[in-house]
Amino acid sequence: MKKLFLLFLLPITLLSYEISFNKKFSKSVSGDLLTTYVNISVEDKNETIINQKIEEFNKYIKNYNKINKKNGNFTLSPKYKYSKNTQKFVGYVGNLRYKIESRNAKNLNEFINTLITIKEKNESKSTKLSFSNISWRLSKNLSASSIDELRISAITWIEAYSNSLTTTLSKDCNVKKINIDNVMQQYGRNYRMAESSLGLVSSKKVSNVTPINSNQEITINPNFVLECK
Repeated sequence: MKKLFLLFLLPITLLSYEISFNKKFSKSVSGDLLTTYVNISVEDKNETIINQKIEEFNKYIKNYNKINKKNGNFTLSPKYKYSKNTQKFVGYVGNLRYKIESRNAKNLNEFINTLITIKEKNESKSTKLSFSNISWRLSKNLSASSIDELRISAITWIEAYSNSLTTTLSKDCNVKKINIDNVMQQYGRNYRMAESSLGLVSSKKVSNVTPINSNQEITINPNFVLECK
C-alpha cells in the first residue's frame, strides 16, 4: 500500500514548476530641485585686493538664506606669462566656487541677479562671474519616494498576477522571489530645455535664467520568480 502511495505522489511532484521573468514599471516625475554651480574669478597683482573682492561675493552668498550652498571652495594661485621660454609673474588669480540648490526658481533668479549687480559695481574686467549647468533635478527624498511607489506597484501587480495564474491554471501559484535591484533614471525628450548655462556674465540684464522643468522617467525592472504546483 505504501508503494502505491508513492506512485501516485510522483506525477504530482513532477508537475511543479517555476516561472521567472522581468517586467518594467515606470513613473514620470517633475524635478523639484534647481541646481547650478557659481564661479567667481578675480585677477590682480595684489593679493589683498583679490581677497577683498572675493569676500564681498562670499559674504553675500553665505548670508543669502533662501537657497542651499554646498562645497564652497576658494583658491588663490599665481599667474604667469610665457615669452621666448621665459616665465614672467603677472599676478594672482582667486577663484570662489559653490554648488547652489533651490526649490524655488524665483529665489535662484534673485540670487543670480544680485551677484551680477555686485560684479557690475566692481567695474573691473578682472572680475569674472559664471553659472554652469542650471538644471532641474530630483531631490534624494523625491527620488526615494518615487522608487518606493514603484516597488509597491510591482509587488501589488505580481500578487494579483499569481492569483490570476492560480485561477487560470488550476494550480497553487505563489510568489517565490522578487529582485528589485535595477533602477534607471531617464530624462524626458525635452531635457535639453531643462538645463541652461550663463557662462561668463557681463551684463546685469538677466531676469529669468531658470530652465523649463521637464519630466524625468524613473524605471525599475524587477525579476519575479513564481512557483506553481
